[in-house]
Amino acid sequence: MWCPKCKNEYRAGITVCADCGTKLLEFLDWTQEDSELLHAFSEEADAKKLISYLEYSSIPSRCEWMQEEGVYGVFVDKKSYKQARKAFSAFFTVETAEQYEKLLSKETDLSQKNHCEPEDSADCAATKDDDGEEEKEEIMEEIRSAVSFAKQGSYVSKADKSADYRSSAITFTTFGVVGLIVMGLHWAGVFTFFTTLSSVIITVMFAGFLFVGIDSFIRAKKAKAESVEEERFIGQLKTWLDDNLTLGALTAVDQADLSKEANFLNEMNEMKNIITKQFGELDQAFLEQFTEEYYNERFDNL
Repeated sequence: MWCPKCKNEYRAGITVCADCGTKLLEFLDWTQEDSELLHAFSEEADAKKLISYLEYSSIPSRCEWMQEEGVYGVFVDKKSYKQARKAFSAFFTVETAEQYEKLLSKETDLSQKNHCEPEDSADCAATKDDDGEEEKEEIMEEIRSAVSFAKQGSYVSKADKSADYRSSAITFTTFGVVGLIVMGLHWAGVFTFFTTLSSVIITVMFAGFLFVGIDSFIRAKKAKAESVEEERFIGQLKTWLDDNLTLGALTAVDQADLSKEANFLNEMNEMKNIITKQFGELDQAFLEQFTEEYYNERFDNL
């Protein structure tokens, strides 16, 4: 069962969304505006395998035949896109690792058999080695790409960091203060629940909670101050791009023989190059996230 508003999945038997109170549906009614392409496959079986993996991770998704490109696209809800990217990276890394293991297993089997004639053994072995190394390099490149893909969109804003630190601070401080009050009463002889050794350990533990809570409050305050500067910089960056960047400047790097997805990546790289040239080196995770969000906001509907 799915909530059409929150896109949350519920087990069978639940009829109303716990977050917004909307009546649940057995299937989601997808629209082009609500979804985003996660990855495209040439084989439907591979697309369905990813769909199953995403469903296991509680990420709503669907498979669609893309007639123009001739591939099976896996689409996810835009709200779940960042989570889906991380899940896809894990899926893709496992898949390529399995390919690598199969290749190594195949090489082992081949090494146990001699298919070459004695007079051609050297040339035959060299050919096998070249083919095997080339295939291994291709698989390792896929794994590297998957790891890189996982890092994209992983940037946490200073405002979110501040909120996370504050949440941790409240939790640890509360536990620390309450725990130290209880242990204070214990040491005062009001009640006795623990041995002396246990009392010392528990007291130190709650003192540690309090220390972590105080440290988290300090970090939250620092991150809050940094978030103001970050928002100012983002505003400055957007204003400069609004005045100086056009869709034509990005599509100029498109290549007719490349797919839409490949050209999109080229456009993203071009935008990052333009930003870096104007503003200098920036945090790569921030740059990845910002360029994608800015492109979607300004150019996606053009």
